[in-house]
Amino acid sequence: MKHTRMRRILIACFASVLYVSIGIFVASAADAAELPHSNVPMLAKMPSMQGRIDETWKGSARVVLEYDFTNRRRVVHPTVVYVAQDPMGLDFAFVVRERGSVAASTVSNGSAIFGDDNVQVSLEPQGVQGFSYQFTANPRGAHYQSSTENSAYTPHWISRGRITSRGYTITMHIPFSIIRSGGSHAWKAQLVRFDLKTNSLQVWSYDPAAPSPTEALYSGTLSGVAIGGSEKKKATRPKARFQPYLLGVRSAGGSTSQMGLDMAVPITPTASFVGSFHPDYSNVETDQQTISPTAFPRQYQEVRPFFTQVANTFGTSGCALSCPSVLYTPAIPTFRQGYGVEGTQGPLSFSGFDAVGARRTDAAEAVDFGVQNLRETYGVNAQGVTVATPSFVDSTDWLSGAFSDNRNHLGVYGNFARESGTFVTDSSAARYGEIGAFYQTANSFAGIARQFIGSQFNPVDAYVAQNNTAGYEAGGQHVFHMSPKSRLLDVQISAFDTRFWNDASKPAQNMINWQASFNFRNLWSFNVFQNSTFVSTFDGNFLPFSTGNGAFLGYKLSSNFPIGFLFSTGAYYHGHAAYMQMFDTMPIRRNLSFSLNFNENSYASNRATEPSFKQWLNSASVNWQFSRDASLSLGARRINGTSLPTSYFAPTFTPIFADNLSAAFHYLHGHNEFYLVYGDPNALTTTPALFFKWIFYAGAEKGT
Repeated sequence: MKHTRMRRILIACFASVLYVSIGIFVASAADAAELPHSNVPMLAKMPSMQGRIDETWKGSARVVLEYDFTNRRRVVHPTVVYVAQDPMGLDFAFVVRERGSVAASTVSNGSAIFGDDNVQVSLEPQGVQGFSYQFTANPRGAHYQSSTENSAYTPHWISRGRITSRGYTITMHIPFSIIRSGGSHAWKAQLVRFDLKTNSLQVWSYDPAAPSPTEALYSGTLSGVAIGGSEKKKATRPKARFQPYLLGVRSAGGSTSQMGLDMAVPITPTASFVGSFHPDYSNVETDQQTISPTAFPRQYQEVRPFFTQVANTFGTSGCALSCPSVLYTPAIPTFRQGYGVEGTQGPLSFSGFDAVGARRTDAAEAVDFGVQNLRETYGVNAQGVTVATPSFVDSTDWLSGAFSDNRNHLGVYGNFARESGTFVTDSSAARYGEIGAFYQTANSFAGIARQFIGSQFNPVDAYVAQNNTAGYEAGGQHVFHMSPKSRLLDVQISAFDTRFWNDASKPAQNMINWQASFNFRNLWSFNVFQNSTFVSTFDGNFLPFSTGNGAFLGYKLSSNFPIGFLFSTGAYYHGHAAYMQMFDTMPIRRNLSFSLNFNENSYASNRATEPSFKQWLNSASVNWQFSRDASLSLGARRINGTSLPTSYFAPTFTPIFADNLSAAFHYLHGHNEFYLVYGDPNALTTTPALFFKWIFYAGAEKGT
């Protein structure tokens, strides 16, 4: 079965290459003419990367960010961007005028820069098809990057910032070698400046129809990119990545060590073979423990390197509201070796893998076809997922499609999936289907969908919040942007309604919620909300799971130093529950911050045979940013009390008392990455062990 699936993957890959090479699908020249365009001048060498504009930038193209995408108007003080290229990469210099103080608290590279003022370069080398890349930097030069080719995309590139009395300047160099361009020389691009105080985005390319500021369809074009001598051709050729690691562990049970390898080898300019041998997942990741009330199983973020590259194609062509995930990789246990192929070719994206464990193999493949232009967007996605063990086999097939009119903002979609295998005794009850229609702009959304999930549709590697449901869901939201003289920045309102029944025509899920958010120019936010949730439980009862009636007050929520208080209450299970949360992050000194988070659940039962109780989750952490490449995090967490009931299994009402201490030093520079870790914040309790891990990236860099 494993080899049959891998053959299908390879056939799909080579077929897609041939299909696109015929040249059936081409970009519309009429569409491109409506958007901004800039030729990228060639400089003899990389200009100065010191956060200032000097004579080395002479000859660069000059573009202006004239539009406020958030408020849909021209800006008073446009940001100027200088654009050029040298033999090894693209060069950008943002000159930003800032009224008032500049928000720039982050020193180490990472996603925390989004809590500061920042600028971004968004690139789509193959136009609306293929991989997309985003490079973002704050006024101090700390940066973060992301790409659809790998959710762990972390290559080396250069950014430097300098704060002045009138604002700040950021210079950026993005090497050709870290981008899978497919040999293209006309790249879709968007340039963005984010102002934290006004929560606004200045953009280079603006179209009133664009639903988001970096939507590739509405981006401008940089032409003449990477055209020239052998050095640039070499730079645009993707490199193989071999990622050996060495792990040492010291614990109360003794010391041990192990080695392993992850790899990615290009088979075309935009496709790669991916392998993982004796993988290790001991790295400290973000704390995902929570006690916030929910009726359904929680979803967790995938952090394992193999899946961050091969699982990106497993999505849906359309899902306006809530859809199951036919591939939910956190459901796949630790495996011994993995093999996969992933990539893009024109309008096609494809991926497939085998994850081979002890007496278990998880295999999946996906092909996505999509076409976009300024008039319309349409696509089809097909997926297959199989789990095979000596005791059971489970297989799921998925097909989805969508079409949207980009000028009228209207769209329709449909999804269908079926499961077969050991656990399925009635094939008609092991199916999922959905059709829906929606209207979407940058500030508005409205959608309605008809959905059914069979009573036996529960794939082993999928996430399904609840099966044996059929009915409709509808909802909408809108953002009202205020005038520049108003104390309010914006007002956001939303309302959603879900009504599902089971195969006995009895209610299975009713959810009605609305909320209104008020965001002020002084950075305060106030949110009031109401939620009524009733769900069919494991024993066939129809009970409330509502703690969503309440309010939230917050300050500087988009920054790295947010403060917030939330209180909600409602009918819950056989009684009444309330949830309270308080959080605060504060600077201690330069590059050092301290965070607190307090959570409390309280439950009062109406039944004399059932306890009433409370549960708390309290945590504190310290983050020390040494430099661009190194940081230290210390964390402490305590969970104590009894967990609230859920709908999917019988509650035990057993108190939990769990303490967790963790510490992690992380260093990443160039081709070397180091971890020195105590404990694991993902675990419920501390594992008394010290980990040292060294990863060497031979060839291409991390996530490329």
